[in-house]
Amino acid sequence: MPFQRPPARALARPLARPLARRLLLGAAAALATPGLARAQDFPGGRPVRLVVPFGPGGITDLVARVVAERAAAILGAPIVVENRAGANGNIAGDFVAKSAPDGHTLLMASLAMFSVNPVIYPAMPYDPARDFEPVIAIGSTPHILVAHPSVGATDLAGLIAVAKARPEALSYGTAGAGSSPHLTQLAFQQATGAKLLEVHFRSGSASVQSVLGGQVSMTAEATPVVIAHIQAGTLRAYAVASLARVALLPQVPTAAEAGLPGLENGSTSGVVAPRGTPAAVLARLNQVFDQALRAPETQARLVQQGTLPLGGTGEEFRALVDREVTRWRPLLAGVSAG
Repeated sequence: MPFQRPPARALARPLARPLARRLLLGAAAALATPGLARAQDFPGGRPVRLVVPFGPGGITDLVARVVAERAAAILGAPIVVENRAGANGNIAGDFVAKSAPDGHTLLMASLAMFSVNPVIYPAMPYDPARDFEPVIAIGSTPHILVAHPSVGATDLAGLIAVAKARPEALSYGTAGAGSSPHLTQLAFQQATGAKLLEVHFRSGSASVQSVLGGQVSMTAEATPVVIAHIQAGTLRAYAVASLARVALLPQVPTAAEAGLPGLENGSTSGVVAPRGTPAAVLARLNQVFDQALRAPETQARLVQQGTLPLGGTGEEFRALVDREVTRWRPLLAGVSAG
């Protein structure tokens, strides 16, 4: 199961000892246990590094920077966002998994890193189910299906007709094999019977730029990555892959409204820490990020870019990951990152 923890070790506390002796022994035990000592004075004046597994300008990066700004003020220490793109998050995941479990290096993980990567990569440099502790779910941003105006279709039914009439004549850009835009493409093809030509990039923003330039026909990306281009008319929007319309683009129907029920996906992310991070540090980090997500200014900024703030406990994030694993793995048969 994801985020498996080593068994907790019970600490015996004799009841018959004098209080002063018990206090001295407790203090000595804390000093002798590095994890407990670190938990007591975390963050200890040191910055916290929040590693984003994708390039700058993508939705995971944008959400991370909004939340980190407020969380840093609550924590009383800098939270530095660092981009380490590549291999659908595996480069960043490997780096954080092998970092010191002291709360000072965290990963802004996409759900695909847990539900997809273990299936499509023949050899993983780390174990997503074993090597991380869940901190908190951060946010979810639905995808919007967009295409270059030269595709010609004016609505989703027309786009599907074009795609089905000429298999692989339309190309589809993704943020990498197994990325959330790739999953949306796979779900689109399964639901419609269309066959698209996959073109993988290192980030969602790079994929969108290829569609804007006409090198690729279409993609699905999160609201803040495409909204300005939709409003400018340089991209045509066909549907939102969610149950509700995006407030900033009320004219764009949901996939169900456009005739394709069940097409629901987006970019969902959460914070995880290396396995072995002390429980007290995890609790403090959860408190900080949850408080940051509840701040009115943070919620306003996230909603403005089309992101639903999540929050909650680490266990709730674990359950969310488990649901995504169950949902997507059957669709990944035959998919490989090489």
